[in-house]
Amino acid sequence: MKFSEHIGKGAWAFASRGLPLLYAIALIAVARVIPKEEFGVLAVFQTFFTMIFSFSDSFALQAIVKFGVEPEVVIEELVTMTTLLFLAFLGMALAILLLFPGIVSRLLNIPQLEPLMPYLAIFALFTTPRVVFSKVLQMRFRMKEIFFVDFANFGIASIILVIMMMLGKIQNAESVIRVTMVSGLLSSLVAIVLVRPFLRYRPKYSRAMLARISEFVRYQAAAGLVSSAQQNFDILIVSGFMGAVGVGVYNGAKMLFRGFYIIRDTMILFVFPATSKYHSRGEIGTLRIILEKSVSFLTLGLIPLGIVLAIGAPFIFHILYGVKYDASIPVFRVLLISILFFPMQTVFNAAMAGMGKIKEEFWIFTVSLVVNVILSAALLAFTHNLVGAAVAFAVASGVQSVQLYFYIQKHVGLDKRQLWIRGFGDFFSYFRSLVARRNEA
Repeated sequence: MKFSEHIGKGAWAFASRGLPLLYAIALIAVARVIPKEEFGVLAVFQTFFTMIFSFSDSFALQAIVKFGVEPEVVIEELVTMTTLLFLAFLGMALAILLLFPGIVSRLLNIPQLEPLMPYLAIFALFTTPRVVFSKVLQMRFRMKEIFFVDFANFGIASIILVIMMMLGKIQNAESVIRVTMVSGLLSSLVAIVLVRPFLRYRPKYSRAMLARISEFVRYQAAAGLVSSAQQNFDILIVSGFMGAVGVGVYNGAKMLFRGFYIIRDTMILFVFPATSKYHSRGEIGTLRIILEKSVSFLTLGLIPLGIVLAIGAPFIFHILYGVKYDASIPVFRVLLISILFFPMQTVFNAAMAGMGKIKEEFWIFTVSLVVNVILSAALLAFTHNLVGAAVAFAVASGVQSVQLYFYIQKHVGLDKRQLWIRGFGDFFSYFRSLVARRNEA
């Protein structure tokens, strides 16, 4: 796997994953103009949406990428059955939230959340075609098309938010939610158009395909649940202990940290299908090289970036938020500790899913989640300091990374030295080739 062979697709993939960053910047602007309490309400609403769709993705839609690369699979059967499973879970999750909004709001210590629950259901329905068809495009490595789908969602939402803020129309969480609902529907329409060359709109039921997917998602669903909880639990527990204002302050830090998720999602676009392909063929040597290079590339870029962000955090926060969210700065610095574990955590999570080791991944996620729950609850209960939730998040990330490393080492046989330096050679070789071509010209 040569770096130069994938630079074009990588550029589109990275641009696509960068669009949520554009949206995050728009939300930072929103944070400056709405009260902290409303920003906290918005954060919890978005956390619910993210958790539901992350779990739904793991529950069913990853099967499209997992099995879609196999030549004998009928794509219409695969998409039909995964969509049915996806909608079944989505319907159950939304029904619980719609039937008991008052209980959920009281548990999270945010009464303003209750009237917003119907929006969550509508938003989910608007977004469903986008998330389903994006998996088909991912399976076909159509990164350019994925970019335009994501632009219709995150890019358009960012533009509308900026315009409405200039007009003074963004005043609370509900006004932001309405904008994202519009862009969510638009992105689904774009996905329906762009997926047409790769998928016939013809539902095709297959009991055999349903059985195959069900076997794959049996532990995938549980793993998706605990993984989603691990990534978002800090927002919910802060809400329970500190209320909407506390969530607003914590989310001021978490939003900046989520910029690293762009890199994570970009790597998953490549590592997951590549692992599925080479593991199914028994080409473990090729798989080992892919994983080592992926970890090495991430380490090359992320560790220096994390150091710079930690040092420059006060300057960055004052530019973005003014002095409104100064209390978020120490939280952000603690969250940055997680960057030490980010390369292995990102690559090896995607690799285990691609290898079909979902049961093993579930137990790894469960241990990490238990650590996060116990530690964050204890620290928040005793200190009532938002940094406690960030400490728990970082520790849980480290625990997860150590478990993932030992599992992949056992089954793939990583070279410890190459794990950190292999990507450096590829990068500098590509750089030298660019210089050579320029000199020849």
